[in-house]
Amino acid sequence: MIILGSTNRVLLLGFIFASFASCGPSPQAGGGIGGTGSVATVATGPVTKFGSVFVSGTEYDNTNTLYCIDHEPCSRENRLKIGMVVLVNGTRSEEYTSDQTLIRIADKITYEESVEGVVQSVAADGLSLVVLGQLVSVNQKTEIDPSLQGATPHTLNTTTVPRTVVEVSGFVTGDGTILATLILQETGTPHYEIEGFVKHHNVANRTFEIGSLVVDYSPADISQMPSPTSRVWDGMVVFIQGDQWSQGGPGPYGARLTATRVKPQGLGVTDIRDAEVEDFITQVVGPGDFFVNNVHVQTTPFTTYEGGTANDLVIGAHVEVDGSLVNDILQATHILFENETELESNVATIDTSAKTLTLVGFSGVIIAVDGRTAIDGEGNALRLEDLQAGDHLKIHGRHGAGGTMLATEIERVAPTSNVKLEGLLTSVSDPLWVIAGVTIDTTAIPDSGFKGREGVAIGRSAFFAGLSIGQKVAIQGNMSGMMVQWSSASHDD
Repeated sequence: MIILGSTNRVLLLGFIFASFASCGPSPQAGGGIGGTGSVATVATGPVTKFGSVFVSGTEYDNTNTLYCIDHEPCSRENRLKIGMVVLVNGTRSEEYTSDQTLIRIADKITYEESVEGVVQSVAADGLSLVVLGQLVSVNQKTEIDPSLQGATPHTLNTTTVPRTVVEVSGFVTGDGTILATLILQETGTPHYEIEGFVKHHNVANRTFEIGSLVVDYSPADISQMPSPTSRVWDGMVVFIQGDQWSQGGPGPYGARLTATRVKPQGLGVTDIRDAEVEDFITQVVGPGDFFVNNVHVQTTPFTTYEGGTANDLVIGAHVEVDGSLVNDILQATHILFENETELESNVATIDTSAKTLTLVGFSGVIIAVDGRTAIDGEGNALRLEDLQAGDHLKIHGRHGAGGTMLATEIERVAPTSNVKLEGLLTSVSDPLWVIAGVTIDTTAIPDSGFKGREGVAIGRSAFFAGLSIGQKVAIQGNMSGMMVQWSSASHDD
């Protein structure tokens, strides 16, 4: 993937956001000293729940929302689906004295696909497909149209899906790669649309590439793009509409598309006090200075982290960033790592030569350590060799295949009997669930130990009724020797 230098990217983003500014809300509105007021907000992320609209887990009142879906005329009809990655413009009502949010209101929700076209191929395991030269992956959080569903949940039917027309919403994770949050089957006249990184821009031929797709933009509306004589197109994330496609092109999934419109992706505003962005890190300029999609993000000494640390701000990390947009740069106040797993327990075994360890209560999970793992804590622990069986650890990491987890941070803390596991739910059937490859039996947890939003006890039935695959959940308990007694479970939705 071709990426611009940081100076050119910042200058380019100034153009991108300025071109959208007329569509966005004003930076702040209303309010009085000592009372309540409202500030303009912008957010982007997947729809995660209804009963109002939840985007990246944040609730928005949609009583009077205007929906702009897939370039059709905007209307008050809510045609959103779980998994659609949307852009929300609205307001946040707050109490001035405490800055506490009272309610978030969605004024307008805009949706565009990540890719739409004919399925060129489907992987034998049903976990990926190719559309318009893009490799689209699915995971445990991907919502799949029942007509496309494979024999097992969250897989594709390898027999019927090829050559169908699909609409995919998700995240661009790299050059020619997309992680799907939603896959739908399309009927009627096909539309061809794609989001991705520009590379190999040929000004003379009026072409560029995205993944294995060659785009001919000679007949397209490019009025929102920089001048086609500019070399800054390479590295941009753009959205393309087209009317013709064919097989053939560079790479193993070659395809060609004739574009009718090309525009840069962006939040649509340049300065706004309240912004929330969920996406993948696509470029790192320097420590605490990175891009998610086309959004430039910078951290400050006051930025807080959840599920990871500043060391985890690397290309490919899935993050949710909250902050204020100032001069086209999102100043991060809080960063949540979406794909992080958190473990807390005593060391059961440790192998310094293999650079692995296991924890009490999680014997099935092998925790690996590499050169990027940050180790610190009690007793000046700096290396894996400084740890030993019986040490009490808090570990952040990324779950991998075969019951492995790569630790991104290990902290040795004071001895305690506490045990904790927090991560994404991959399987659930009351009383069992699976997180990070660990099967947990919740039978011993009392009814009062099942908690929902803000730690309110909701009981076992309501708790399990509210669970879904891909949801972030936590379970806590206490050690007795090498055994764990689970005492409480919680989720935020």
